Amino acid sequence: MRRVLTLGLVVGGFVVQAVSYLLLAAPLGIPTSEAFSNPRVPFAAAFFVLGVVMVFTAALVYELLPDERSR
Repeated sequence: MRRVLTLGLVVGGFVVQAVSYLLLAAPLGIPTSEAFSNPRVPFAAAFFVLGVVMVFTAALVYELLPDERSR
């Protein structure tokens, strides 16, 4: 069970990171001004950090949940 939860958190975290960068933050088109370097959605960085936290939480879940074979 802990492997499934860990894998889910890792994959989910990377998906959140990819979506937040590619769909919410990355500029599309040709840069025409300095404002072009700003994210398209103001809170996109918060979602990216949430994805990073999810990936690091996966390590905690793997270490803190008991192994099914040790029962």
